Amino acid sequence: ILQGAPGVGKTFAAKRLAYSIMGEKDTNRVKMVQFHQSYSYEDFIMGFRPTETGFELKKGVFYEFCRKAAEDDRPYFFIIDEINRGNLSKIFGELFMLIESDKRGVELQLLYADEQFSIPSNVYIIGMMNTADRSLAMIDYALRRRFSFFEIEPGFDSEGFIHYQNGLNNETLNELVSKVKDLNREIATDKSL
Repeated sequence: ILQGAPGVGKTFAAKRLAYSIMGEKDTNRVKMVQFHQSYSYEDFIMGFRPTETGFELKKGVFYEFCRKAAEDDRPYFFIIDEINRGNLSKIFGELFMLIESDKRGVELQLLYADEQFSIPSNVYIIGMMNTADRSLAMIDYALRRRFSFFEIEPGFDSEGFIHYQNGLNNETLNELVSKVKDLNREIATDKSL
């Protein structure tokens, strides 16, 4: 899980990480979704959806992604933005334990279908979350033990950003960056923030 303030480049980094591990930029093997409070198992795995004549069993985005990855040996990356905003137990259902690396290939009976399902070992999950989000307190141990967490901080002092900023030679940008740095310093030293 890549965590950091909004705008530090988590989405960019997640996609670049996927492409670098893949060894190529193959957008067909990368899928991105955003979690929210209303996101459910029915959206993610499968569930019954209304049709003109009744209800029909519809396959969800993660189910379809895993089936596609199972037909291939190459790595596939499923990127989840705002992972902390969704109720993971509700979204993953019985598959929550299968996201662990040592449970890959283990099959479980699906809730809505008479079939066995597993998450292929070539499916990697990258989550992202904003540290400025108050729902961080809701992250439970079940999520924490299944992921590694990497903090991405603003890159104002990085060599690449300094080179970029100097290359623009824009006084307005320089002043803005200076003010944001001052603000970040103030926030860091204020115990109430």
